Amino acid sequence: MRPLQRATNLLAGLGVMLLLTGGHALAASSGKHTSALTTDEAIACIRSAAAAQTGLVKGVEGDDEKGKRLCKVQIVDETGKRHKLQVDVQTQQVVKAK
Repeated sequence: MRPLQRATNLLAGLGVMLLLTGGHALAASSGKHTSALTTDEAIACIRSAAAAQTGLVKGVEGDDEKGKRLCKVQIVDETGKRHKLQVDVQTQQVVKAK
């Protein structure tokens, strides 16, 4: 049950961080389009990805691909293997997993 406790702690930390930044991701002006996620969207994406792949969340990123808003979630399982999942922000369905 420790991985579940760690995931819960990570979600709580992510929620606090996003609340402190007003729910907006800040990016340096590099000329590239950056898609920010709201707090609720980020947490929902993490939950969808965690339901599909157990492990520790190492990163979350918002992205726009071909007119579709995606959330990319990186998870490391108990063996150390890295998994990259893409979640459709609107439907909360995992659309791609590597």
